[in-house]
Amino acid sequence: MIIHMAKVKITNWTIIISLTFSFISCIKKDLDSLLVPSVFSDHMVLQQQVDVPFWGTSKANHEVTVSGSWGISATSKANEKGEWDLSLNTPVAGGPYTVTIKSYDEEIKFKNVLIGEVWLASGQSNMEYKLDHCIECIDNQKVEIASANYPDIRMFTVPMDLSGEAIKNESWLITNPKNVKKFSAVAYFFARHLHEKLKVPIGIINSSWGGTRVEAWISHNKLLNLDLTKNRIPDIDDYDSLKNEFLRLNDSINNLNEKDFGFQTYQVPSIWTDFNIGDLRFKDVDFDDSSWPYWNPKHHSNENEKVNEGRFESVFDEIDASLLSDAVIWFRTEVMINDINDDYHINITRGIDDVDQTYFNGILIGNESDWSLERDYKIPKKILKKGKNTLAIRVTDLGGPGGFNSPVLLKSSLEIRELPLRSFKYRHEAFITTQRSFIVKHNYSADELIQKTQQINDKLREGYLIDDPNAYSMQFDKMLNPILPYGIKGAIWYQGEANVVNYNEYQELFTGMIEDWRDHWGYDFSFYYAQIAPFDYAEKSERSHELRDTQRKSLKVVSNTGMATLLDIGEKDDIHPANKQDVGKRLALLALDNDYNFDLVSSGPLYKNHVIFNDYIQVDFENIGSGLVSRGILKDFEIAGADSIFLAAKAEIVNNKVRVWSNKVSEPIHVRYGWKNWMVGTLFNKEKLPASSFNSINGN
Repeated sequence: MIIHMAKVKITNWTIIISLTFSFISCIKKDLDSLLVPSVFSDHMVLQQQVDVPFWGTSKANHEVTVSGSWGISATSKANEKGEWDLSLNTPVAGGPYTVTIKSYDEEIKFKNVLIGEVWLASGQSNMEYKLDHCIECIDNQKVEIASANYPDIRMFTVPMDLSGEAIKNESWLITNPKNVKKFSAVAYFFARHLHEKLKVPIGIINSSWGGTRVEAWISHNKLLNLDLTKNRIPDIDDYDSLKNEFLRLNDSINNLNEKDFGFQTYQVPSIWTDFNIGDLRFKDVDFDDSSWPYWNPKHHSNENEKVNEGRFESVFDEIDASLLSDAVIWFRTEVMINDINDDYHINITRGIDDVDQTYFNGILIGNESDWSLERDYKIPKKILKKGKNTLAIRVTDLGGPGGFNSPVLLKSSLEIRELPLRSFKYRHEAFITTQRSFIVKHNYSADELIQKTQQINDKLREGYLIDDPNAYSMQFDKMLNPILPYGIKGAIWYQGEANVVNYNEYQELFTGMIEDWRDHWGYDFSFYYAQIAPFDYAEKSERSHELRDTQRKSLKVVSNTGMATLLDIGEKDDIHPANKQDVGKRLALLALDNDYNFDLVSSGPLYKNHVIFNDYIQVDFENIGSGLVSRGILKDFEIAGADSIFLAAKAEIVNNKVRVWSNKVSEPIHVRYGWKNWMVGTLFNKEKLPASSFNSINGN
């Protein structure tokens, strides 16, 4: 699961290439006829009571007319390239209508068009997560899917595809139990709550990609104008020339890394099936793995609780040792089978994080590159052997927590048997560099790699990403441009986990992204975002509380924004909370309060200021609603004196303020709350919305 950058030191900034968007990249057919992007289709929802943009191509210099069956039309003339655009005024919410586009002797007609409220949903995996993304990974999943009958809620999904081809086959879908499985869960729950309150059609455009950093969602021009990034990217539009130069540079970098460390480096592939770093011999039945150690999961050093045994971090739990956990690791085990008259299956219900190639008796039986998808690979009976068989799995984690998400099961019509991970032998074959530009093959044992981590961090040279989802501007080019400037009321956003390593840069990047999007749409639409939920990040450098605080402070930097706090719904061992319902509802509360005049308490308490008394600090909050309350004993408050060393403190609510003190800090100056990766919020307002974490040292 790609959630962060690994910790290899970058000796020269990694420049990441993205493709330039073409005006017609999302158009379905040839250029010499009347065409529009696929975001215009049957069942679409148009924003009510505004001039909504339409655009496309036709024959050069021909007039194009767009007409709505509500009695309004608009006309434009295509330029010499055949490009045209216009705006069509929409009525109050209602429908169904038809929309007709005509040019010369050509006509396109869209049926069952609704007028209502249209929102853009975007971010990384927590927004991408579909209703049936994986088994039991959404609370009340089966019931939610079965009951999803809302014909006035429609969704358009921009597919995760860098080629620009897949979107040509997309269209708006009506909410029903079959279609809703393909919807973003957060976006669906957001839309459902709006629909229930507003009683009007709701349209959602979902444009999300798991594991992506905010840098990828910002346009090239905006990055060139941000102080943080203007010197990190080249002002060059010729992609082919730039790509060739970077390929040449990568070859030079590979040579230097090999000279310094003896490493062989490989480009991270886009297609994994045939990927070979000289390690495919490990799949062979007769390969001698007697020197390989057995997989031996550990316990957290400060707890009695066992970690997920399939996670790489369960074995490689050293601080800042992502060279070990962002890696290519082979697993081998013997499988005893007595009945060879039936097909078997290897099943891993919740998937492998991120990529696997699975072999049985040396034969490839499955290959998947989506970290969250169930692995269910058929073992044909013709390759079975009575008695001992060999199962070999190459697992590649590209960043963040990785490995087996659930037990490895052997299934047939006669039995279901778990293959204990402790019965697998393993070999750590390679690691992934910071920007995912290289797979680095090494010849060290795991213990040797631990010892050499700092040396490698100091000297390893990073390469240049090419055609990667996390390339600067890649998501803007590939996932936003195809739907820009479709008329929207506002946007909801759930992202940040991928940026916990560079949390100190996030505010400038994130607020710059909001400004960038608004500039491209041409108006300051509402922008509401989810503060990332607590999660037990494995490494010291991953400071998600710092990023949460950055998200909190961003509210005061960019106007017409709101933040849904999720401090109460995180999951310690899963960065993807199953409670997507409350995320969607809390984002909807912000819209209902600020855009639709429902006069609701739509935010949890936010740090306002604090007052220092002799031996305690009094904290004042905004958005207290009907008053502050606690869930159980207030905890996760800390105070510090002039030395800025924070110590655990006691806290209580007094007159809707929080009093914080510690017998160990006689003259407190600073206060903070929820200042750790993993915790469960205890401070709420009476409307059941949790307070945000904060640190008074960081200011308001």
